[in-house]
Amino acid sequence: MMKLKIAAGVLVSLAMMSTAYAATCPTLSITHAQDNEDLTFTSARLKDKDTANSVVICRYEGKNDLGASSGYRNGTPVKATGAGWKDKEGKLSDDCVVTDGDASKCSFKEKKK
Repeated sequence: MMKLKIAAGVLVSLAMMSTAYAATCPTLSITHAQDNEDLTFTSARLKDKDTANSVVICRYEGKNDLGASSGYRNGTPVKATGAGWKDKEGKLSDDCVVTDGDASKCSFKEKKK
């Protein structure tokens, strides 16, 4: 039986440089006793996207069932801009999943009022 190792959720609070630029989930690295490991981005979810309490939850996977997530809070409503925010029917979704680690497919930005 493989043990599931989960890194504690990391709350990443970053300010967007400008409303004109899309943001992506950041690269996340974990330090083990033996070495460093860059985790692979796997998915994102928009929560409370239409409020100032919005958060983009970014999820990552690593070796040996290691997983982590981080929360991106901007203090403003956010909207999905990347191509991956669509469901199987092609409708806009609050979930974005990638299989290639490309966080740009799940980009987002401040929603203009």
